[in-house]
Amino acid sequence: MYIKRKKNRSGSISVVVAEKRKGKYTELIPIGVAKHQSEVYLYEAKARDWIELERKRRQPQLDLFEERQNECDAEILSVEQMLSNITNISINGCDLILDRVFDNIGFNRIEDDIFRKLVKARLS
Repeated sequence: MYIKRKKNRSGSISVVVAEKRKGKYTELIPIGVAKHQSEVYLYEAKARDWIELERKRRQPQLDLFEERQNECDAEILSVEQMLSNITNISINGCDLILDRVFDNIGFNRIEDDIFRKLVKARLS
């Protein structure tokens, strides 16, 4: 989307918001008709505001961290409780091989169990 100025026969300037869809230029909304340059600037500011609102409407931004933080904290606690109940874990051959790869890469310097599991899962 962009702001387009059109000169009219009367000498005034029309300010519209337009975009290119499927190779064709289409006018989305007329913002206003200005007779002086100062009015053009005001209409362009209104057009920028409209474009911003339209972009937010078309592509809403999801707040992934604020709302989910409380849920994640609760999930982490429940996962930790579940893992604390596990008493017998056996290591299979794949883990033995991937542990060596993980250490050879140099990631063993990072003391994070979840990171280790994520890397091993990605390698497998």
